[in-house]
Amino acid sequence: MNKELKPCPFCGGKAMFFTIVNKSSHSDVGVMFKIKCMKCGTELPKSYECEMYMDQDGGIRTGKDERTKATTDWNRRANNETD
Repeated sequence: MNKELKPCPFCGGKAMFFTIVNKSSHSDVGVMFKIKCMKCGTELPKSYECEMYMDQDGGIRTGKDERTKATTDWNRRANNETD
């Protein structure tokens, strides 16, 4: 993921990934998150997920990863010409 979050469309404040829930099972760990403005509290209505797991060779793999989708949703503006 390499896109940066745009400032809040309402107040210009800094937007950040905000963890809602940490979750784990015997095979994976992950978080549910939203993107939220740290100044005015505006947040996307939808929550997103990011999961990781260890494969049989001991490598760390990404399972579900909605960080790019969340960033794209946050960065979308009503006056965007490309959507």
